[in-house]
Amino acid sequence: MSDPEHSTQPLLGASNQQTAVNIGAPAQGPRSSRAYKVAGLTLLACVLIVSQVAIAYFLLSQKSDIKSLQDQNDKISTELTRGRSASVPLRMHMPMSAMTELLDDSMEEEASTGSPGKTSDLLTTCQMELAGLKPVQVPGFRPSCDKNGLYEHQQCFVEQCWCVNPADGEMIPGSLRQGRAFCSASTFSDN
Repeated sequence: MSDPEHSTQPLLGASNQQTAVNIGAPAQGPRSSRAYKVAGLTLLACVLIVSQVAIAYFLLSQKSDIKSLQDQNDKISTELTRGRSASVPLRMHMPMSAMTELLDDSMEEEASTGSPGKTSDLLTTCQMELAGLKPVQVPGFRPSCDKNGLYEHQQCFVEQCWCVNPADGEMIPGSLRQGRAFCSASTFSDN
């Protein structure tokens, strides 16, 4: 069992000599860098495979939830496409504070007597526009009225304000501002 050529040579080197082996230092040469590249690519491939398996697991575990969401979506779609016999009336938003300025005791008494049209005769143009009884030039805009039913000096809509003539609500040219417009009494006496 012994090989005659190698029988005189020690297995790990000379037995009388002490050799130091530095295990922590990387081996030099192209073989070690190639080994690192192969190990890195192998590790990357393993991470990608594990992430794909995790995604597949989560999708399968959420399958019942996805099915119930699809069923709800189908139910909502059939309800929306199904015709309705009665339409729902739209309600116009009007703050309650504006209602107290529009109505007084005399208007309530005339409305209760059943004479139609009397209440709109008692309202000013500003009050009718505020109540939505008269159309305005800008959709969605409702003017501000004072206690006498005249237009407030300053009108605002969507963060823009301007000055108006209190009698007819006409905008004063050049008064449109982003934010608060400073309207003074002298502005109205010039017109």
